[in-house]
Amino acid sequence: MDEELDPADENVNSILAQEYSELLSILRCQSDSVIMHLCQTMPSDAVILNKEPTIGSATAPDHIKAMLEYFTHANPAECCNFLQRVCLLCEDIPMHLESKLMSVAGYANGTSSVTDWQPLMPPAEEQLIKRPRIDYWEQYKTEVASFLQRRWKRMSEGLVKDTQPDKVWVSIKTANRARDRPDQTPSSEWLPPDCDYGCPESRLTLESFLQGCAGKVTVLCGQPGSGKTVLMSSLGQQWGPIPSSHLFVLLEFRQLNLLSSPLSLSELLFHHYLPMNGDNDQAIVDYLISNPEQSCWVLDGYDEFHKKLKKQKVQNEPLDSEKPLHVAELISGLLNRRLLAGSSVLVTCRLRDVIDLDGLPDKVGQLLPWDHQEIKEYIKSFFDLKGNLGPDAAGILFSNRHLLAMSSLAALCYICCVFLQNLLPQIPATQTQIYLAAVGAFLSRYPHLYSAELCELSQLAWRGVEESRIIFLEEDVPRHILDLSIKTGLFSQVEFRSQGGFLASAYCFVHLTVQEFLAALRIMTSSDVSDADLKKRFSLKTRWTTKSDQKTVFTDSLYLYVCGLASSDCTPALVLVAKAAGIKGAQNWVQKRQALVLKLLKALCHSAALTGPKILQLCHCVQESQNQQLAQQVVSVRPTLELRNFWLLPSDIDALAFVVNSVNNTGVGLDFGACSMELECLDALSQCQYLHFLSFRSRKYGDKFAEKLSSILPRFTALRKLEFCGASLTAAGAASLASGLQCCPSITELNFSDNNLQNEGIRHIADVLAKLQNLVSVKYVALKLYLNIKVVDYSCFYLLIFCAGWDEITLP
Repeated sequence: MDEELDPADENVNSILAQEYSELLSILRCQSDSVIMHLCQTMPSDAVILNKEPTIGSATAPDHIKAMLEYFTHANPAECCNFLQRVCLLCEDIPMHLESKLMSVAGYANGTSSVTDWQPLMPPAEEQLIKRPRIDYWEQYKTEVASFLQRRWKRMSEGLVKDTQPDKVWVSIKTANRARDRPDQTPSSEWLPPDCDYGCPESRLTLESFLQGCAGKVTVLCGQPGSGKTVLMSSLGQQWGPIPSSHLFVLLEFRQLNLLSSPLSLSELLFHHYLPMNGDNDQAIVDYLISNPEQSCWVLDGYDEFHKKLKKQKVQNEPLDSEKPLHVAELISGLLNRRLLAGSSVLVTCRLRDVIDLDGLPDKVGQLLPWDHQEIKEYIKSFFDLKGNLGPDAAGILFSNRHLLAMSSLAALCYICCVFLQNLLPQIPATQTQIYLAAVGAFLSRYPHLYSAELCELSQLAWRGVEESRIIFLEEDVPRHILDLSIKTGLFSQVEFRSQGGFLASAYCFVHLTVQEFLAALRIMTSSDVSDADLKKRFSLKTRWTTKSDQKTVFTDSLYLYVCGLASSDCTPALVLVAKAAGIKGAQNWVQKRQALVLKLLKALCHSAALTGPKILQLCHCVQESQNQQLAQQVVSVRPTLELRNFWLLPSDIDALAFVVNSVNNTGVGLDFGACSMELECLDALSQCQYLHFLSFRSRKYGDKFAEKLSSILPRFTALRKLEFCGASLTAAGAASLASGLQCCPSITELNFSDNNLQNEGIRHIADVLAKLQNLVSVKYVALKLYLNIKVVDYSCFYLLIFCAGWDEITLP
């Protein structure tokens, strides 16, 4: 606290002079009525603009300057009176400044020599309440900051790598404005929330992304395991782009699920978030309602919330903060600006859930997966702590596409590292088998493990899936299973505050996919799920999300793992767990359950009604089963696999390659329409040995993509037809493709329509035509000019004839 100053000397005025600039800035932000009240505190004969400031007028700043100038040179008593009223009437005065001014203004009572004017005092109630409100508010902010520091310290103890918002990359997205429509292949005007409708050039750091989000609703989406929860906890203690002067309220939807009774805003803060010692709750809430812009609400994990939040119709009437409401209504009120309008709100969720928030956010960003360098850094940090394996681990991981795909997400990279600690002689062939080995690696940390414990753990996971639960209270878990899960690292502890405000112990699996895998293990080793029930439940999950879809907190990986466990490679492990579950004739029972799953998959393989997203999911399931016959049946029904309008990952292309390579010399086609994919996807595509048709259409793939594609074209020895249409191809890209096509003697058809080839690009293509002995058709369009090349064979001499007005030529 600053030393108190005697108003009898010149120091009072000098304090005002010292703080002139900051007070000017503060007063400019006050309401017109406050400025008017302060102006009326000056004597009538003061040398100032004679008329009162007009509300909202451009002259108001002049009155503020003149007022400060007057009191800077007024007698000390008048100056003290003025400072007292500033502290009573004005909002958002920094604590250090307000303390200094209050120490001066404390002498004002009874000392003023002003006799010819009567100041317009604030209501008595406001004088009594405003100062305590500020004190309680500052005290609560301090306690929250301390709470967030303690929370982060606990959370960061188990982290392998530091979390820094300025080193986390985000891609800016455009909020999806699409109308709800059934699950079908969309038109080009409608893009699903999975679609890459952001631009690669919009990549920026999380810290930069959050700049300018004050007072707005912001959505940050990312895949499960991408680190959203850790990042939000990190923001809570590092502040970063969020002003430290704000009250930071961090709520997790997975915990809000446990609040079943209606509650008021005050109860949400002081019973669920952080209780306040004393009877000052109402004063804090009153200050919050009066100053909502001083609060930041971080709502983490909407994808794990049981309820759907809906955009409410425009209503001028705000919500009653004292009225008990269901937690979904409170959160909806925050997002719809009917509660604490002007506060900053940050929501995290999965990409598929952005559609529920349609029209609410001012900005949407997507956390980008880790690149290879970030994965290498994480692996190095992990094994530096363990003191073994190190560089070998990175080499093994990068040589396996499943491990590499998983490692692009922080939580799954950790699971992969645990797996690599207990490396098997042979790397598993599927993601399911990796999870089976990884769970075994976790459990190997416990010296006295029996199959019975794994059986009970899978039972708990299945019960959670059935009840849509990802958080388990201490009383929900048998003591010995809880001890096992904590010691092995399969469980993470969650700090949970019950509706009454009491702390309770709660736990969750290290990642949602681990819970889903263990639930799948239960399905394959227990009679909890009958054959009839399994038939009813078994289905393919689509990537298209509509507003009418039922909400789920899980990742839709459950039946992918069920298909993976149907592989004969998993049979020995399943038999051990089935025996522990009390299944008689465990070997026969497990094999019958595996046969049932393969039968259900076979029926889907023969379905001709599947859309592109479900076809891709089917390919993933078949790959997990490692069943070549099923893979052949996928393409026997659909010789060309058509995929439209969604984001493809290298793991997706890897699944397609498994199916494509099952056909031997029969040949199959891949038709990518408006599908976004990174260059790494082409590395996976190069595994496809029996492609006879390959098409990339209606997407700005560009010249770099064409250059990468040209490097793998020679590997497609069976390729007959290539299309690269509407792909923003220029002359440079055409030159790259022409170079790759020289090594594709089997090509019979080429289509480069709707690109920007110009004459130079056309010449690059024309130069290679003479080397393609089996070519019979070329099609391309350059801008609005239709040009084609006809090749005429005269004793091995090729005459190139440019013909205007034709869009396709068949070559003799």
